[in-house]
Amino acid sequence: MSDKKVEIGGYFEFNLPSLGQFPYSQASKYISARSAFFDLLDQNKIKKVWMPKFICDSMIEPLLILDIEIQYYDLDEDFYPKIPSHLEKDAYLIYVNYFGLCTNIQQKLLSVYPNEQIIFDHSQAFFVKPFQCFATIYSLRKFLPVTEGGLLVSKALVNSNYVARNVENMIQQYQHCFIRCLSSASEGYEIFKHNELILNDCIPKSISGITKEILNSLDYDSIQSKRLKNFKFLHAQLASINKLHIDIDNIESPLTYPLLLENNISKELIESGIYTPTYWLDSLQRLDVDSFEYNLISKTTHIVCDQRYSQKQMQFQIDKVREIYNEY
Repeated sequence: MSDKKVEIGGYFEFNLPSLGQFPYSQASKYISARSAFFDLLDQNKIKKVWMPKFICDSMIEPLLILDIEIQYYDLDEDFYPKIPSHLEKDAYLIYVNYFGLCTNIQQKLLSVYPNEQIIFDHSQAFFVKPFQCFATIYSLRKFLPVTEGGLLVSKALVNSNYVARNVENMIQQYQHCFIRCLSSASEGYEIFKHNELILNDCIPKSISGITKEILNSLDYDSIQSKRLKNFKFLHAQLASINKLHIDIDNIESPLTYPLLLENNISKELIESGIYTPTYWLDSLQRLDVDSFEYNLISKTTHIVCDQRYSQKQMQFQIDKVREIYNEY
């Protein structure tokens, strides 16, 4: 039963229709993936993990705070982890489904290692369903029109240890979205960066009521379908120049279209109004300069393929990529 006071009448509140499609009803909902990760580690007293070097610092921070032993590993060119064939009984393997391209690798890992010692990070693969493993973590704002949100699917967590949140801060979290809607992306960019910094805190907190309303109002089948359609359209025209092998038949949840060339062309695309994201530059300090991951980070341009856009915008990006590519 809710503790909220009964109120009838007055001005209308923020409200969206509920479509009831949210795909992970069993998940615990946190302000961010890192706070979900922190709660999982803390409550289960985990002491040792195998962690990829290619991951953002925000996912390493909980391990450092909790004084957990970290064994870092590299990836081969197929994104398979370079780790021992056996895990110590008290160690956990953390593996990321990179850009939504690595579901087949996850299946291989489950056939090799004890499932109860595997934690999958689906921050870049929202639509890939949880496997039978120790835990699966999701990030919402990379795929959906929300400014916060991490999910944790695990039978190893009975109750979430949430800390109370400030109402004013929850509203502030959405300010840049309203500015972009009313003006432009550039107008709200500084506020966006500030709001992202707020999420750096690892303390487990619940998502806001605003985010819950938005999540319940979304058509997830349509979102996934549009992303896949855009991804496949981009791949059909860019695969011939892409040095990254992509198994197009096994793609369920593309984050972006990662285009690996001899040169990163993000700067040129951004100057054309195509705001290509950059992922995990902070991991470069952990990587050898001749490693697969270092090359991937340095030379990959992430082409936008999300559900906001149609084939027209995909073709615009393709034309810009070809124009820039031919200049090198």
